[in-house]
Amino acid sequence: MTIRTVFADDEKLAREEIGYLLQQVADVEVVGEAGNGVEAFELIEKERPDLVLLDIEMPGLDGFQLVREMQTLDRPPRVVFVTAYDRYALRAFEVSATDYILKPVSRDRLEQAIDKVRNTLESQENLSEKLSALLSSLPARGKRLTKIPVRRRKNLHLIDVNDVIYSYVKDGLVFIVTKDAHDLVAYRTLEEFASELDPDVFHRVHRSYLANVEHIREIIPLPSGNYELVMNDTAQTRIPLSRQHAKQLRRIYKW
Repeated sequence: MTIRTVFADDEKLAREEIGYLLQQVADVEVVGEAGNGVEAFELIEKERPDLVLLDIEMPGLDGFQLVREMQTLDRPPRVVFVTAYDRYALRAFEVSATDYILKPVSRDRLEQAIDKVRNTLESQENLSEKLSALLSSLPARGKRLTKIPVRRRKNLHLIDVNDVIYSYVKDGLVFIVTKDAHDLVAYRTLEEFASELDPDVFHRVHRSYLANVEHIREIIPLPSGNYELVMNDTAQTRIPLSRQHAKQLRRIYKW
């Protein structure tokens, strides 16, 4: 079977090397290449490849964010990470449909990864479940998010993390709120989203809410002993602050 393939790397020489090696692998058809994560996602949406070779550290969307976005597609492609950094090598990659190659890439190692992809395509394994398992087992990354990808109609927008006023979960879906918009994000839980944010800025204030402390306008005590936070969005939305989580804000604002 022919494996339709896209590859993405922000370094031109790395793309040239991968492209050259892929030309030597039987039954692989390269249908596009991208220099960053946003370009890669647009290309994947258009071409619907069987396989994507991804660098991890890319501008716009990094490799992990891109994998999350691909889970929203009807038929997400198989993923092979290609990176110069072995700190991302995890046991999860060995038990999933994805593979992990360290640079510099050899033809033998690339063929081994593609053979693994070919086997999963032929067996029609459930890629979505495997990608979810892979992402849930990733450790917290040292580098915090600076941009958050959101889908608006057919376009992918990158929201500056500092513009996020608060986040909440509803019906099992995670949303972010900026001054003028509510957007769905590709995280399975509020905990998973919070793990990639700066904990000095984003605080869990309730089991269903995460607040950017830089965007709290007012703290209102309630007769129950809980509180409400008036946020800095256009509507000045009030969100709950539980007694359990109020201690953190007391330390910040010394009230």
